Amino acid sequence: MGRRSARESADLTDVLRGGPFVAFLAVLGFTLEIAMVAAYLFWGFGRPSPWNFVAGIGVPAALVVLWGTFMAPASKHRLGENAVLWLSLVAFAGAGAALLAAGATVPGLSMLAATALYVAVSFWVMRSAARAVSGRKTLIARHGRSSANRP
Repeated sequence: MGRRSARESADLTDVLRGGPFVAFLAVLGFTLEIAMVAAYLFWGFGRPSPWNFVAGIGVPAALVVLWGTFMAPASKHRLGENAVLWLSLVAFAGAGAALLAAGATVPGLSMLAATALYVAVSFWVMRSAARAVSGRKTLIARHGRSSANRP
């Protein structure tokens, strides 16, 4: 039981890049995005009139525009991975809190639990990938070329 070698870390990154963790995160992340919009709609339309239309349409619309501009994977203005993850945490947890504030206890707690799972697994994947990249850089520095290019 020792430290993982650079090659083992690289293998882990390859697995995470196209493996079940990435698929799980993609599905969970998209589900949370849809649930977030629905949660803010539910919360907004539960406000007293006339603010129910402003909050019910305005808040989700603003979130969708901001998300599409700064956090969507194909966006030209996408923020860094850490910023996207932290802002996702804020937006998803806010949606869970909005559901709790609107009196939807079970959906609110479910949203918060799914958010915690998503963020925890995302941090683990990012940390594992960073270690693997660091290991590859060390390996390249020691041997002068990538281990992938070796015969």
